[in-house]
Amino acid sequence: MGSTAWQDWTLKFQRMAFGFAQDSGWHDPADALQWLDHHALLREGAAPRGALVWYQAADLIRVACSLGSGQVVGPLPCGQVGTTDLAGLSTDYVWSEPHFPFGH
Repeated sequence: MGSTAWQDWTLKFQRMAFGFAQDSGWHDPADALQWLDHHALLREGAAPRGALVWYQAADLIRVACSLGSGQVVGPLPCGQVGTTDLAGLSTDYVWSEPHFPFGH
């Protein structure tokens, strides 16, 4: 918590948090979001605990992990790893199961 080492690595942070040591196979969170959308794996509405939450901040697609009740954890747009209220980050978001089809 509070580290800035993961500032631009939101996808890598989540991949490693879920135990996937190898690369996800996606170039960045925008690439991942496009792949998930193409495979109809995105959902709308309240994200359940453990879901990946995809949102846009400062013209970048970012991803965080849902803690439930509208809270998320991960590298935040402020540059630090932390927890925050999703509504304060973005009003337009989608979520998916923690799916890393190319990770090992």
